Amino acid sequence: QQAWRDRMDSLSVASCEAYREVVYNTPCFLAYFRNATPEAELGNLNIGSRPARRRADNAGIGSLRAIPWQFAWTQTRLILPSWLGVGDSIMAAIQQGHRKELCEMYKEWPFFRCNHRSD
Repeated sequence: QQAWRDRMDSLSVASCEAYREVVYNTPCFLAYFRNATPEAELGNLNIGSRPARRRADNAGIGSLRAIPWQFAWTQTRLILPSWLGVGDSIMAAIQQGHRKELCEMYKEWPFFRCNHRSD
């Protein structure tokens, strides 16, 4: 159904906003990332065609390349970039009155169900 695809688009936008709010606007997030992942050690490995960071003078989140960012989270088994923000987007949709639609999507659309397991 097109309505479900449209709802997924709005969930995606809300999820991305929540993700970016945490990653870019939470003052202690960078310290958490550095302490929770082997990011520094991975940066010392010569396993890619590019450096792990864009510029040596910028040590912020924005200087990390996508592959080292994802790989660092993968090493912790937390896989944070894949789920951070999803709960916020679903709660926002529920608060906007879309609970019934989300339940229908979960029951009837395998794509939604496999991406939002409740167990």
